[in-house]
Amino acid sequence: MRLAEIKQVIGAYAQVEGDDSLEIRHLLTDSRELKAHSDWRVNEVLFFAIRTDRNDGAKYIPELREQGVQAFVTGDAVQALQDLAAHVRRQFQGTVIGITGSNGKTVVKEWLYQLLKDDYRVIRSPKSYNSQIGVPLSVWELTQIKNEKLKIQNDKPLLAIFEAGISQPGEMERLERIIRPTIGVITYIGHEHDENFQSLEQKREEKMRLFVHSEQVIEDPTHQNVRTCAAVMRALGYDEETIAARILQQTHETVLKVNLTAIIDNVRYFRSLLRPETKLTCMVKAFAYGAGSLEVSKALQESRLVDYLAVAVADEGVELRRAGITLPIIIMDPEVAAMDLILENNLEPNVYSHQSLKTVIAAAEAKGLEQVPIHIKIDSGMHRLGFYREDIPWLIDKLSHTKAVRVASVFSHLAGSDEAQFDDFTRDQIRYFDACAEELKKGLYTLHSTPYTILKHILNSAGIERFTPYQFDMCRLGIGLYGFSFAGAKLRNVCTLQTTILSVKTVRAGETIGYGRHTRLDKDRVIAVIPIGYADGFDRRFSNYGGEVWVRGKRCPVVGNVCMDQAMIDVTEADARPGDLVEVFGEHMPLEQLADKLGTITYEILTSVSRRVQRVYYYE
Repeated sequence: MRLAEIKQVIGAYAQVEGDDSLEIRHLLTDSRELKAHSDWRVNEVLFFAIRTDRNDGAKYIPELREQGVQAFVTGDAVQALQDLAAHVRRQFQGTVIGITGSNGKTVVKEWLYQLLKDDYRVIRSPKSYNSQIGVPLSVWELTQIKNEKLKIQNDKPLLAIFEAGISQPGEMERLERIIRPTIGVITYIGHEHDENFQSLEQKREEKMRLFVHSEQVIEDPTHQNVRTCAAVMRALGYDEETIAARILQQTHETVLKVNLTAIIDNVRYFRSLLRPETKLTCMVKAFAYGAGSLEVSKALQESRLVDYLAVAVADEGVELRRAGITLPIIIMDPEVAAMDLILENNLEPNVYSHQSLKTVIAAAEAKGLEQVPIHIKIDSGMHRLGFYREDIPWLIDKLSHTKAVRVASVFSHLAGSDEAQFDDFTRDQIRYFDACAEELKKGLYTLHSTPYTILKHILNSAGIERFTPYQFDMCRLGIGLYGFSFAGAKLRNVCTLQTTILSVKTVRAGETIGYGRHTRLDKDRVIAVIPIGYADGFDRRFSNYGGEVWVRGKRCPVVGNVCMDQAMIDVTEADARPGDLVEVFGEHMPLEQLADKLGTITYEILTSVSRRVQRVYYYE
C-alpha cells in the first residue's frame, strides 16, 4: 500500500511522515523488533510511535532513521493503526472468522488452520495477537494478497482467522470494526480480568459485541475445542464424513494434552497446606515445564489462587505480558542486556549480586522510575546465585541511597528438601536464610517512615509438603503444580503425551529393526511404527527395549533405535491396528517410571517435549 493512500485513511488526530511514493509492506510498533526481521526492506516499514503511561515511541524515531526507516506515524498512533487496519479489512472479500473468549482462542485458531489449509489460503493472527495493537497488526497481513484481487490464489478461496481479546468494557467495539467477522466463534469465558467487569454475564455481553455483523455465531456449551472446530466446518459447508476424517487426522497425531482443571486442583491441594494469608508463586518458566506457559498462566490467573508467576528470562515474561497476563511476574535469571525490556513490561527482577543490583538501579534511574519491585536472593547453601550474610550491610547501604527500587521480597533456594537424608541441612538453610532476611528487613525498616512490607519465601514444592511450618510469607510452587508430590499425595496428572500408530507389520525371526540393527528378533513379532522420535522429546535411551508405551491396555516395548521422527514398538501382545492411540506418558505410563528408567528426573522429561509437538488444552 502506498504511503499516500495511508495518509488519506489516517485522520487529523495523527501525523504521517514520509514520501507519498513509498510502498509500505510492514508495520512496526516496537523499535526493537526491526532487528528480528532481517528479511524486511527498511524503506518499506511504517513505524507507529505509540505513547503509553511509561514510554513514548517517538523517542525511538531518530534511532530508526539511522537504520533506514523513512515513514512514521505520531500523535494518536493506536487510533491511526486501527483505522488503517479497518480500511484494509473493508477491501477484503473473503470469509473472516473471529474468535473471542477467555481460554482456547489460540488453540481453536491453530486447529482450524490445520483443518482448512488444504482447501483455503488461510491468513491468521500470529501467535496470540488479540489486543488493541495485536489485532490491527494481524489484519494488516491481508494486504499481502492484494495483488491477487483479494479473492483467489491457485483456485483456493481466501479465509482469515483472527483472535480478539479484551480486558475491560468498551474495547470490543474497536476490534469489531477491524475484524468484522463473517463467522463468530466464542470459546470458554472465565474469570480473567474480572476486576473490570461486574459479572461473567457482562463480560460475555461485551465479548459478543464482536459479532454484531456476523452471519453466524458458534458457541459450544461444553467448551470442547474439537466440537467448536467441527461446528465451524459445518458453517463453511463441509459434510459430516469430511469433518470426521479431518478431525480424526488432527487428533490422532503426536500431541501433549494439558488438563487445566487438573492444574487448578493441584494448586488447591498445595493451598490447603498453607495459611490463608500465605502468598503463592507458581513457576511457569521453561514453557511452563513443557506444558505451555501462556495457557497455563491464563488458567492460573483466572483461578485467583495465585499471587505471583515466575519465569527464568525476560523474553518469557514479555510474552506473557503481551498476551494479557497481569499478575506480578518475577524474572529469576534477569539478563543484563534485557533490563530495559524488564522495566518496560512491568516485570520484577531477581537481584543476586552486587553487579545485578547496580544494573537494575542504573536502568531504573535512567528511565526516571521509582519504587521498581526487586527480589533479593540469599545463598543459603545451594551455592548457585545469591548474597551471603556478610553482604547484608552493603545491601542496606546501597538501597538507602536510591528511590529507584524497593525490595518486594527476599528469598532463597533449598538444595535437598525432597530427600530425608538432607533434612538437617535443609533446616540449616532455613535458619541461615531467616537470619539474613530479618537483618535485611530491619535495616530497611529504619530507612522508611511508612510501613515497608517485604515478603520472605524459601519453600519449593517439596518444602511446602515436608517443611510446611517454614512457609513464611510466600511459597513457590513448581513441579508440584504439574502433578508430582514428595509426600505421597495423590495429585492429578496434568500432561499426557500421546501419539498414534502409523503402520503395523509382521517381521520374521532373525530380522533386525531400525538403524544400527541393534534389535534382532528371536521369533516372529508384530511391529508398529509411531510418529514420535527424539526430535519430539522421546529419548533415544528408550531404544532397544529401554522403554515402553501403552497400547490397548498393554505395555509395549520399544524396539530398534529411536529415530529423529519415528520409533518402532512391539505390539505382538496388544492386537494393535493403524490409528490406535499410544500413550507415551500419562495415567498409564507415569512420568516417574520413565524418569527412573532413564536415571533422570521428571523435570527433564517434561521440558524435553519439543515445541513442534502440538499442545491441546482442555477443562473437565
